[in-house]
Amino acid sequence: MLSDRPAGRLLVAWAYTIAKSAGAMRAQALGADDAQIRSRVQAWAEGLRPRLGIEVRAFGVEAIDWSKPYVIMANHQSYLDVLALYSALPVVVGFVAKKELTRIPFFSGVMRAVGCVPVDRGKHREAVATLREAAAAVRAGTTIAVFPEGTRGPGDQILPLKKGPFHLAQLAGVPVLPVGLRGAGRCMPRSNTAIYPGVIEVHVGTPIPPAEDESHHARGALLEKTRAEIARLAALPMMD
Repeated sequence: MLSDRPAGRLLVAWAYTIAKSAGAMRAQALGADDAQIRSRVQAWAEGLRPRLGIEVRAFGVEAIDWSKPYVIMANHQSYLDVLALYSALPVVVGFVAKKELTRIPFFSGVMRAVGCVPVDRGKHREAVATLREAAAAVRAGTTIAVFPEGTRGPGDQILPLKKGPFHLAQLAGVPVLPVGLRGAGRCMPRSNTAIYPGVIEVHVGTPIPPAEDESHHARGALLEKTRAEIARLAALPMMD
C-alpha cells in the first residue's frame, strides 16, 4: 500500500525489503538455485516501486547486447539507485558490496546468487584478491555494477571516481558500461529520512572498450573517459 507521508514511505521500503530478503534467505537455505533467487530480486523491485510511488524510465537499454558481460559504472545519488537499476535492466546484476553484509546468516548466499562481490575496503591485500576473483566471474559471464564515486554524491555533481572499480574492469578485460541516473536524489535525499514519489531515469550509454593493458596510465584514461560519459548521461557537471 502506498503511504501518503514521505516518512511513511521510508518505513514501507524498509519493511518490504526486510520481508523479501527474509523470504529469499529462507528459500536459499532450503535449496533454491541462483535463478530462483534472482527471480525473487526482480519481484522485489517490481513490488516495491508502486508501494513508494516511484516510476523508473529506462533509456538506451535496448541498444545493448545483454548476452555479454560488462562492468556497469553508475553515479550514486540514493539508496534507490539499486532499485532503479534492477527495475530498468533486463538482467539481474551483482554489486560490489561491503563485506559486513556477508555476516548476516544466509544473506551471503543470496548475495552470491545474484553475483554480488563483498569487499573489505580496510584490507588492501584482501580487497585486491577479491577483485581478481570478481574479474574471473565477469569474464565467465557475470555482469557486475559499481558506484565508482564510492559514496552517494550531492545530487548536483559527479564526484571524483575511485580507482578500484577500474582495476576490476582492467582485470576482467570486458567493456565498461556507463550509466547515468537522474532523479533518485530527489526521491530519496541523503538524509535518509523520507522517500518522495517521483520518476527516476536510467540512461544507459555505449559500452567503453576495455583498457589496453593493466598499466596505471591505461586505468587513468579509462577512468576519465567513463567519468565524462557518466556525467553526460546523468546531465550533471563533474566536481573538480
